[in-house]
Amino acid sequence: MCLDEIQIIFQDVDGCLNPEDGEAFGATEDWTPSVSQIAMLERLNRAIESSPVSHFIINTGRFWPILSQVAEHLTTRKARYFLLEHACVIYDRERDGYLDLVAVARQCEMGTLVERFGNLRLMQRLLDWYDRVGQAGMEAVYGGLMPRLDKVGNLSYALPEAADPDEVLARIESMIRADFSAVECASLEFCRSDRFIDILPGIHKLDGIELMCAYLGVDPGHALAVGDYLNDLAVFEAFPRVMCPANAHPKIIDLTRSKGPSGIVSDKAYGAALLELLERMRA
Repeated sequence: MCLDEIQIIFQDVDGCLNPEDGEAFGATEDWTPSVSQIAMLERLNRAIESSPVSHFIINTGRFWPILSQVAEHLTTRKARYFLLEHACVIYDRERDGYLDLVAVARQCEMGTLVERFGNLRLMQRLLDWYDRVGQAGMEAVYGGLMPRLDKVGNLSYALPEAADPDEVLARIESMIRADFSAVECASLEFCRSDRFIDILPGIHKLDGIELMCAYLGVDPGHALAVGDYLNDLAVFEAFPRVMCPANAHPKIIDLTRSKGPSGIVSDKAYGAALLELLERMRA
């Protein structure tokens, strides 16, 4: 891979920006980064600032109140845009607000994405449904409280302890399909990470990457996507240039290797993989 051609890095957070020991980032609004997490983020910030890339765009399932704790230590102006909630939200830090994604897709003449981002209307109905019906139904099966995260574009909640993640995902999918029409459910995606259930409105990280490349006027061939887990599958299957850290899921590693010279499997784990890449780009 010719690193000097890369103008944008699309960067996952969990599993990709952690310090060397893999210490997990918190997932609640009262969480603050640890000393070692801050040290890694600040090292990365300096490396990004001195690198030749024009844009460093976080691409995560997290929502802004939590991600802002990470962004506070990525002060470089190259980190202006944040793809949040699996690209259902794009936050512009310079304007301190969210982009109108339907309007951006229309401006970029991306008709398919105009339609997909229009699905956020359905997501609002689904969030209301979970508050009224879904949460109580899940709690009746698994016990304990299972509130959703305060997202606006995804229905997300933490996996119950000791429960089989795939069974939990299958159960919530069955409940939704029973209460929503087949046409509505056709636009939904049911997935999970290692800690969360995520129901998405037919929008995923790859859509956000394609939209931001068009919005910023950068050919996708001059962008690099970095991720590590199964919620990055669509990106790693379709995007031309990808990188994953050594701790990535085996399927992500296999997909990265399948790209040949356009895929980088780092021998470093977590944030150290990105640090090494940025150092190579400066060389």
